[in-house]
Amino acid sequence: MKLLITRHGQTEDNANGITMGQRDSKLTALGIQQAHSKALQLEKLSQKIDCIFTSDLGRCTETARIISNTLGLPEAIPDSNLREISFGRYEGLPYSTIPSIEGGYMKVQFPGGESNEEMAIRVIDAINGIYTANKDACVLIISHSGPIAVILASYYGKDLQATLNDKVGNEEVIMLQINSMQNLPATTAIF
Repeated sequence: MKLLITRHGQTEDNANGITMGQRDSKLTALGIQQAHSKALQLEKLSQKIDCIFTSDLGRCTETARIISNTLGLPEAIPDSNLREISFGRYEGLPYSTIPSIEGGYMKVQFPGGESNEEMAIRVIDAINGIYTANKDACVLIISHSGPIAVILASYYGKDLQATLNDKVGNEEVIMLQINSMQNLPATTAIF
């Protein structure tokens, strides 16, 4: 499976330094432009995209709609397991209000939310399901920085915490080739 991964376009909360998690925020004019630019970038690929999966949150579904309409592709399939981590009570507050804790919320849940480990498990479940049903396809996934970090950490066998700290930008498209799947724990690898 050829796996293309991209993040939603910039949102109003991104631009204002607000923690979104599973709350939603509209795309900015720049975010809409980023979605159109990604569509043009994807159009240049030699292989046609067979299907699109997206987080069910509005910022991703809007990005997916722009890309699929621009490229004449089928409507994206929403999947709640591709959502960003739930930051619980910190959602809607500035990034700077989230207190640092030792271990960085890997196993510890955000108050009223989830841990990075819990998020990783649901994202990996989604990716494993997508892989199983689309082994010979070219698949585009539109998601968030946290789930994308999970996929990249797993694919490259890297530490999730380090990968989370190296955020994927709103304009990037990442291409991976998946040739087999291993059922490994979420904190190590999925492919």
